[in-house]
Amino acid sequence: MRIQLTKKTIVLIGLALVAGIFAALSAQQYIQNRIQEIEDKAKVSTVPRIVAAYDLPVGTKIESAHVAVREIPSDWVVSGSLKPEEFIHIEGQVITVALKRGDPLLWANTATVSKRPFSERIHLGRRAVTMPVDSINSVSGMLVPGDLIDLYVSFEYRQRQITAPLLQGVLVMATGQQSRQSEAGEAQSFSTVTLDAAPEDAAKLVAARQAGVITALLRNPNDDKASQKAIRGDLATILGLATPPPVIKKKPAIVYGDQQQRRLPALAINKEAEEGGATVQRGVIDVPHQEDIVSAWINSLPQPTPEQLQVIE
Repeated sequence: MRIQLTKKTIVLIGLALVAGIFAALSAQQYIQNRIQEIEDKAKVSTVPRIVAAYDLPVGTKIESAHVAVREIPSDWVVSGSLKPEEFIHIEGQVITVALKRGDPLLWANTATVSKRPFSERIHLGRRAVTMPVDSINSVSGMLVPGDLIDLYVSFEYRQRQITAPLLQGVLVMATGQQSRQSEAGEAQSFSTVTLDAAPEDAAKLVAARQAGVITALLRNPNDDKASQKAIRGDLATILGLATPPPVIKKKPAIVYGDQQQRRLPALAINKEAEEGGATVQRGVIDVPHQEDIVSAWINSLPQPTPEQLQVIE
């Protein structure tokens, strides 16, 4: 049985197909628009911000290893939070508020280190000893940070006065609270002097202050020679003004041949005028075991660059 399609029928079928295709496309476009609309409503706008990579306590010096970059929803961004490109402005500063991991880093949570602690200027193996000015008052008015001084101690030993070098070439680290020379060059009043010393030298200085009188002598910074000279005796003896003891005259000893051999009396020798065949100054002695100046180790250190000096200041 053959069905004959008329021209009208073919036209209707064609229109139906076109309508169906249009309807399918319209439905697909509608579905895609709804999906995009739903996705746009669900999508949250984020911005990159700097956060703490670890738990950071107060005082932490900020470095790149301490922070991370996280995407934070725009609606949740805290005022004062830092963008990644702003990290260069806070690197090297310290944290003023303890942060937990993931907490955003804020401008208000950082502070510039205005002054480095004085302890950072003390080299490893060295100590800073602060002495009252009245203990070393001989040059206190002329001292400035960076000077070198010799410390002499005067004390009594076996009923004789002795003045001997205690420490030589001691570096003055600070006068009062002034740790660098005044730019104006004006004299600064101070009541204490802070000195650089090895631990054993610091112990000597404390002991000498308790048992004797310390006197400071200003040293030329280019003088690297240590002196071994000390003074023994009271001032009159040192100046040669002491009255010599009376001479006791003794009868000459007579030795007879028929008696046992006897020792002749010892000859009197002026020990202060002759020692080892060489004439020495009255009262001046050499102190044994005197080492180099205590600040000689500074010469072996590398010289700081101008940038490092500016940071220290």
